[in-house]
Amino acid sequence: MSCRGRHLTVILALIAAAGDAQGQEFPAVTDRDFTLDLHQGAVIGSGRIIGMGGAAQGLAQGSAGALFNPAAPAARADTSSRMWDWDFHIDFLNTSYGSDFDNNGILQETEFGLFQGPVVTVGAMLQYGCWAVGASGVFAEQQLEERADGSRVVPTAIVGRASVARALFDYQLMAGVGIRAGTFAMGLDAEDSPRQNLFSITGSSLEVGAIWRPRHLDLRLGASSSLPVSSENVTSTECDPLDCEGFILPDRAALPWQLSAGAAWRFGPNRWNRVVAGRWRDEKALVVAADVVVTGRVADGYGLEAYARQQLQPSGRSVSWSPRLGGEYEWLPGRLRLRAGTYWEPSRFRDAAGEDIPGRLHLTSGLDLRVWQFHLWGKDYRLRTSLTFDGADEYGNGGFSLGLWG
Repeated sequence: MSCRGRHLTVILALIAAAGDAQGQEFPAVTDRDFTLDLHQGAVIGSGRIIGMGGAAQGLAQGSAGALFNPAAPAARADTSSRMWDWDFHIDFLNTSYGSDFDNNGILQETEFGLFQGPVVTVGAMLQYGCWAVGASGVFAEQQLEERADGSRVVPTAIVGRASVARALFDYQLMAGVGIRAGTFAMGLDAEDSPRQNLFSITGSSLEVGAIWRPRHLDLRLGASSSLPVSSENVTSTECDPLDCEGFILPDRAALPWQLSAGAAWRFGPNRWNRVVAGRWRDEKALVVAADVVVTGRVADGYGLEAYARQQLQPSGRSVSWSPRLGGEYEWLPGRLRLRAGTYWEPSRFRDAAGEDIPGRLHLTSGLDLRVWQFHLWGKDYRLRTSLTFDGADEYGNGGFSLGLWG
């Protein structure tokens, strides 16, 4: 054999070996002694926060901000001057544009549709004097692996938050404490039959947060922390945990602890942190914001999508960091705002060879459009609709929302 022929043989052998490594499966589930890592790396929340690359802490305010910081309900709008005030938001997101929702290297065959992979967030809050209360919820559903019988594995998560917050030092410092509680369930969808629930998991934990708005400056700072949620109450009432429609059920599930901190700066004709006499500011201004989010590890954690194939893919074995950056420009005062942002989504997963899967960069965009102005309870309000999009390698998330223009 010639030297060139030997080189070609070696190259082909290496390619074949690489192909075998890529096609290697993870270890099969053989018992219940493992933990499902339920952390989600991509930004999920209001249209404003997604559009600004997930930079939320310095901007946390009102109903939508309470998804990221429990002090947000007490952070009043600059134009809020009476004893009591209120806010609400409704956001609908569609995550079916991509094929790798969790950045775990497992590509899913997805079919785009309005209600494929929906994520819905809702919330409301009430302010009275220096005190405020808020409640919000997130519903998320994702269709995963299609099995040989044509049924699909469908995980569903419902997470609720309730918080109490108070403004201090003449509304310069807001502090809040809250509870996040959730239910995670996994079911099977088959044609011409109702969904069969395999198992469900419940858990709760505490959250704390603070927001600082120094008077007559253009700077706002925020920080929040969430304790881990660990559940050893994986329940199934319809089948044997060791053989539930071919699944061995997990013994535990967990959400890791999370610490977030960020800052925002506003460039405009007037100072940001001051009470505005009018009902709205209605001035051209640019807001830039940056956050860093640190997420803890999950001991003995394994990923959800591989589990849907009854395989164990290591997940959450180390602390991860996610820097986030975004900007918002009020182009047509009182009518139109434009947003753009970016963030790094670290992968928490390892591949079949035991190597860490690389993270990925997200690019985001969005806008607010005022659609209606109305009078209620002696005060004028504006209703706005928002559009948002988040794109990355093998990932796409778009949506719309309704809320009050603030």
